[in-house]
Amino acid sequence: MSIKHTKRIKGYKEEFRPVWHFFDIKAYCIMAVMMGGGIWLRSSGLVPDVFIAVFYTGLGCALTLAGILFWVMYFRFCDERE
Repeated sequence: MSIKHTKRIKGYKEEFRPVWHFFDIKAYCIMAVMMGGGIWLRSSGLVPDVFIAVFYTGLGCALTLAGILFWVMYFRFCDERE
């Protein structure tokens, strides 16, 4: 996903874009559904707290790695421009 979004961002002709153009509309919809579903699942009590803890740990690791990949691509892009 990071590579896909980086390619899309590089394709913009303008040098500066608003921060909400970081993701496309499909990604924002997926985030809204995932966040809403997670909030509902946690508040419903359908799953034990242990499952929630393990799931959040895995999700946090995945998001951290994606964030690191975005930073790496950003620094590579900055090096290319110089």
